[in-house]
Amino acid sequence: MSDFVKDDIALANAVGAGITHSCESFVEEYTDLVLSRVWNLAKTHCGHPARERVCSLVILQKQRKGSDYYVEDQCDDCLDSYIWFFDFLKRKVKTYKGTNNCRLKTYVWSLVNSNSTYIEWLRWKYGRAF
Repeated sequence: MSDFVKDDIALANAVGAGITHSCESFVEEYTDLVLSRVWNLAKTHCGHPARERVCSLVILQKQRKGSDYYVEDQCDDCLDSYIWFFDFLKRKVKTYKGTNNCRLKTYVWSLVNSNSTYIEWLRWKYGRAF
């Protein structure tokens, strides 16, 4: 097992245990991946037209690029999904073992983009109808 994978396992265990600094590092590392997934989901599942209010994901992206961007009337629907994904990942990352030298980034990518995660997200968003 490579040193990189050992470091990934240590990070995953720390995130699973809720250690603040590790959780912050994890969110910083994987925000772009989660944002991309939530943007794709928002295309078909966001019921708020962009003309009415600014999506809080737009604000988050601009803030990550260094802009002080804030709008009073913003829509938080997509940001709720962003937060859900990180709560979901925090629970799931505990099972990361680094099998076959699989990196944490690959593991998280597969979780974020899996069909079962999509179904869990649908159940969270719309209830048990899915």
